[in-house]
Amino acid sequence: MQNKQKLEVIFRENLKYYRIRSKLSQEKLSGLLSKNINYINMIEGGKSIPPLSMIERIAEILNVEPHYFFIPLDYKESFDKIHFIEEASLQIANKTQEILFNLFNQ
Repeated sequence: MQNKQKLEVIFRENLKYYRIRSKLSQEKLSGLLSKNINYINMIEGGKSIPPLSMIERIAEILNVEPHYFFIPLDYKESFDKIHFIEEASLQIANKTQEILFNLFNQ
């Protein structure tokens, strides 16, 4: 049987991963949540576990689906690449449409 990580550990690792990916410090994320400056530090350090409603708020700020916090990082690396490509493609298409619209409506 595989050595499975505890859900709390997976959550903490993912919170840190998505926070850093969003270029937010622990203090900044805590502030965005209207919490004490050490709130995220306490969670990432394993001293506190947020309620589900707070996980939803954190996910919204970090622009991820809440359930992503509970998927081991090594499992979703390829998924993140696909998500990034889809997002980038959509942004490129939208920008191209905007440029063409402006070009033909001058």
